[in-house]
Amino acid sequence: MVEALFSNRERKSFKGGGPLLINAVLGGSTDIGINDDSALMAQLHDFPPDSVRILPGKLTKQPLAFAVRPEDNHLRLWINLFFSWICEDGRLDENIDCWVKS
Repeated sequence: MVEALFSNRERKSFKGGGPLLINAVLGGSTDIGINDDSALMAQLHDFPPDSVRILPGKLTKQPLAFAVRPEDNHLRLWINLFFSWICEDGRLDENIDCWVKS
């Protein structure tokens, strides 16, 4: 996705995740950084307040998932039912806001 959106720009990967990417932006080695919400939120507390600006919107939306053993059909059905319930009553969004976005 990033390649398609920024095909005419020079790109560099920063292996090691958020802190290296944020330091590259703050140090002037790159103009922007692209990372997922949860990784960025987990790293921001290590940097001065307001030193990084997060632009609104998302380039992509990737689903969160749980893995269960193939033979554990009962657990898979229970998890799917549970997520159906919490999607309908709003608890999923509340938990995402609390545990991923905060």
